[in-house]
Amino acid sequence: MCKTGPCTGILLVPLTKKFKMNALLIAVFALAAPLAFGYDEKYDKLDVDKILGDDALFTAYINCMLDKGPCSVEHSADFRQLLPEVIATACEKCTPIQRQNVRKTVKALSEKKPDDFVQFRAKFDPKGEYEKAFSAFVIGTD
Repeated sequence: MCKTGPCTGILLVPLTKKFKMNALLIAVFALAAPLAFGYDEKYDKLDVDKILGDDALFTAYINCMLDKGPCSVEHSADFRQLLPEVIATACEKCTPIQRQNVRKTVKALSEKKPDDFVQFRAKFDPKGEYEKAFSAFVIGTD
């Protein structure tokens, strides 16, 4: 025991209340950081089943992503901006609902619109460097 309170091991430096509070704040921020750097939860509310069930709406999203049309449907401009990172990180920052929706969308794209799926791959992973990890994510579960 140090003269002024508990010590920090080998250095034998007394721990002050200010130091303890700073350490606590750092620990709290470190634990909260992954949540702060995730994608906005507003995307969780998107009705993906409605989009996938409406060919014109699904096509509008696809055309936006592939720069073949305007990004005028809900969140489409955001998705076009986020998509490269989502693919590169296998949806690492996605919420569980977003992960489920990305999986559902990719599967629908590959099944319903295989030509567009090929164009997606060419645009967003031209070297195939993310294909293995992203494919594992798509067929996986949480």
